[in-house]
Amino acid sequence: MKLNQIELLTKNLMEKLFVPTLHSILQKANPQAYKKWGGNACRQTAIFGAAILRYLLPEYTWTVWDGDFSDIVNGKKVKYNHAWIHGVNKKERKGLLIDLSRLYHERLFLPVTKNKYPKKHPSYQHMRLIRKKPMDIEECLNDIEYYTGKPGHELLSIILTEMDKKQAMGLMD
Repeated sequence: MKLNQIELLTKNLMEKLFVPTLHSILQKANPQAYKKWGGNACRQTAIFGAAILRYLLPEYTWTVWDGDFSDIVNGKKVKYNHAWIHGVNKKERKGLLIDLSRLYHERLFLPVTKNKYPKKHPSYQHMRLIRKKPMDIEECLNDIEYYTGKPGHELLSIILTEMDKKQAMGLMD
């Protein structure tokens, strides 16, 4: 299973425009908290990413997932919480696993048959899911975002405006 042309363009846009734009906004809004958490923004990336993907790839049904994992990081066994995006295109019988917020694993935009990380991928071979639950995207967009203190829908509008500005200026990196 491979990404089609529109999915490849979407992957490029999400990785090179959405992720840097989101992190720039979060870091500028609260540099101390952003530094304290090491730039970790997996929930924000998943929630706002899924909201954008609804428009870019509307043939998919998008779900944000919140999960607990065990893993080996820097040679040590750890447990952590993480959020990611899974999309299902029933017509094409295809899924996409999208994780654009990894700090120490390779980021993913992969065609999948199930909402599972690739065990054969060298970066994910030790990662094990303990539990997962879906997150309500609309409910999350109604919440106040941690770093900025802004309602999610307002922050989404800011993200989209900044992405438009960067794209218009040819700044995709």
